[in-house]
Amino acid sequence: MQNMKKLNLMFLSRISYLFCITAVLLMLGACASVGGEGAGSASSKDDAAWKDVPKPYVDGLKAAQKGQSKQAIMLFKQSTEDYPNFGPAYTNLGLQQLRLKDRPAAEASLKKSIEINPDNPVSYHHLGIIERLNGNFDSALTMYKKAIELKDDYAIAHLNMGILLDLYLYDLELALQQYEMYQTLQEKKDAMVSKWIIDLKRRIAKSKKS
Repeated sequence: MQNMKKLNLMFLSRISYLFCITAVLLMLGACASVGGEGAGSASSKDDAAWKDVPKPYVDGLKAAQKGQSKQAIMLFKQSTEDYPNFGPAYTNLGLQQLRLKDRPAAEASLKKSIEINPDNPVSYHHLGIIERLNGNFDSALTMYKKAIELKDDYAIAHLNMGILLDLYLYDLELALQQYEMYQTLQEKKDAMVSKWIIDLKRRIAKSKKS
């Protein structure tokens, strides 16, 4: 009984942390650079790159930064209608749809962004999140792996893959690798993940003794 209670607490801590991280990432992804498909924010030095960017897309980014997801979705949709081959609009549209928990729409938008640009780690990562939420754990793992293949320093993808391996696929040693990789990519070690690593090492050692 005590072990089950401890397991439930461990599960809840990771899941709540995952949702917290995901919510932050969705907002960061909304501030996408022009060519980065949601990978980062643009600086003032990028003016030349921004001059040909559709205005509705830029306005959509501003709305997303303010937390105005419905407005952002409308503007990103307008961007996709006016410029159907502009991949970042589909990526950011998908992120905002996911933020509003419209998974089917988000999945369609993210897949469209990959159709336009197959080298899009952000869209693969968020498709992994959707697959995990839908209970398709093997598919989620495939999506996380693809995101990391395209961007090996994609910290949050390593973390989400670790949580998937830890809590859903029960591959503890691979989960440990992903948690540790996440930590190496942080400027400052994440205290919560450090605790998970200690706990996971203990569980791995215990499983080898039994």
